[in-house]
Amino acid sequence: MTMLPVDRALRIYGTLADRSETRGARERLARHLMKKYIEGETDEHRLTVEGLSYLRNLDREIDLR
Repeated sequence: MTMLPVDRALRIYGTLADRSETRGARERLARHLMKKYIEGETDEHRLTVEGLSYLRNLDREIDLR
């Protein structure tokens, strides 16, 4: 898997949510998407959408703390 879905998801999410990248988000997102890739999802667009969903959930976790 190329890192394109990770970069794309972070860029899009940062623009839509008007938030800067949180510390450790890139590494966590990369691990999550790599897991999805290994499980069989190879479409970069679907991985990007999965990444956006993951980042939204990550921000919700952070906001609840």
